[in-house]
Amino acid sequence: MRWTCRDGLADNAGEATVTWIPECALVTGGTSGVGEAAAMALAEAGVRRFVITGRHAGRAEAVCARLDELGASAEAVLADLSEAGAADAIFAEIDARGLLADVLINAAGLTTRTSVLDVDVAAFDELFAVNVRSPVLLCGHFVERLRRAGAPGTVVDVLSIAMHGGCPEISVYSMTKAALGIHTRNAAYTLQSEGIRVNGLALGWTLTPGEDNVMQTTHGASPGWEGDYAGNLPLGRLLTAEEAGRAICYLATDASAPMTGSVVTLDQTAYGIRSIHAGLERSDGD
Repeated sequence: MRWTCRDGLADNAGEATVTWIPECALVTGGTSGVGEAAAMALAEAGVRRFVITGRHAGRAEAVCARLDELGASAEAVLADLSEAGAADAIFAEIDARGLLADVLINAAGLTTRTSVLDVDVAAFDELFAVNVRSPVLLCGHFVERLRRAGAPGTVVDVLSIAMHGGCPEISVYSMTKAALGIHTRNAAYTLQSEGIRVNGLALGWTLTPGEDNVMQTTHGASPGWEGDYAGNLPLGRLLTAEEAGRAICYLATDASAPMTGSVVTLDQTAYGIRSIHAGLERSDGD
């Protein structure tokens, strides 16, 4: 099957027009932050079936309830993506429920701080397991099932502008996002003739519950820290999960067709790296 989009990428009003609505979206890390926001954006765009993965049953149930309120049918699959068999287990559960996912949003990820000068081996392994191994294995299962069904689909890998270099506190995290970005492009090339598109979204510094937790527990930041740290950024604030979710929705639907193998940067600086370095310094100089 081929991708179509009326009037190329936009209609006469200049708005992106979606002509293919996915049947079922699998969203990893969908219990909070960027993953949750992506699921909501997709539901508002007309997607009616969801599989939400995460580690916390209560959060998963809450997100599914929100999606139900938007007219979608959502199911939760609990999984710890640091485990080698997580991808197998997730798709075994999806198969058992008779679902075929035609959108995969790889939004789950860890931002554990660890420097190249002080590498914590356990953190290193966990970062690569969750941020690289898991999305690669999930993509394999996803594509295998689409091929059997002869169906089109899309994959969106959530990346980071840190993939271009990052800063000392997130050196290993930056490596994982660079590795996943290579997978994004390689998978797109592999699948470009099969109606399966693969793109990535490289995010700037984004305020999420996970980032809030890391900033407070690792950096000793106080509640509301984002106001202090964001003063050096062009917009005077961090990106929001909702902004990321809308961009993911664009890449996941054929509003972005025929784009594949692209890594789109969503950041508030022209080059993308400055915001990492500027933001890690408090605006008041303390």
